[in-house]
Amino acid sequence: MIIPEKEKTNVIFSSLFISHYPELYKQLSDIMWNYHKDYGAVCHTKDYWVRDFMPVQVDEEVFVKFIFNPGYLQDKKKYITDVDKVIGHCPFAQEYKIVNLPIILDGGNLVFCIRYDGLDETAFVVMTEKVLAENPRLCKKQIEKLFKDAFLEPNLIIVWLPWDMEDTFGHTDGIVRYVGYNTLGRPKVLVNLELYDEKIGEQMYDALSEHFDVIELELSEYDDLSWAYINCLQTQDFIIIPGIGNTITDAEALKQYKELFPEYKGHIYQVQMREFIEEHGGALNCLTWTIKENYQKR
Repeated sequence: MIIPEKEKTNVIFSSLFISHYPELYKQLSDIMWNYHKDYGAVCHTKDYWVRDFMPVQVDEEVFVKFIFNPGYLQDKKKYITDVDKVIGHCPFAQEYKIVNLPIILDGGNLVFCIRYDGLDETAFVVMTEKVLAENPRLCKKQIEKLFKDAFLEPNLIIVWLPWDMEDTFGHTDGIVRYVGYNTLGRPKVLVNLELYDEKIGEQMYDALSEHFDVIELELSEYDDLSWAYINCLQTQDFIIIPGIGNTITDAEALKQYKELFPEYKGHIYQVQMREFIEEHGGALNCLTWTIKENYQKR
């Protein structure tokens, strides 16, 4: 069972982010406090990007832990977080079963979607072929088999997107946002393909449209940071969209989210963070580890 962002209840940050950016964190926590107190931090991280190295939730009892050893940090190993150490000092995480997925991977390269046919659900994970580059001893079929086994999803479908080599990180959480499914149960995704080369953009569109209704992010102009609108924070209670300091496009992105997510009426926000995004290259999805808590455990 895959748990999409719209079902998540808890938001967890790196303690480094909270201490280094208290004003930005306060803006976010002021919004979250209106809904629940289920947010906090993990310690012993080497950077801010908890999404990239913390385990992915399979169901309310199980998390899948992958190998966090990205190519873009090989000459900056001091920034590679020891995930076992983080989990070891996180009593909350220790309450759950951890399944190991023996693949080098970043959590930001995993976007999960659901198709519902009225009786059964089919799970999808969207990721770029950067995974193939970082696991050269494995072919696509082997990687897909390992995913299906770890996530206990024999019918899991991996949607492979080409990796634009100019995009160092090769993540999909700035490309695709799962919206939900249409009246026929077909998944809908919001995408940002305008920033890519035409050929790569077309390849991405073709791969996505095979499985999803693809909705383009509609902006009057595209900034190098327009991808950040896709990289939002979503729980079952609210959505927070990054603002990139462009009054016009910030408003356009906010309007489109409100149209696509009517169930969040009155609960969609925007927080300005252009300087942070420019300096660090990540936004709100990158900054957060979101999970669905099993309240029966309490």
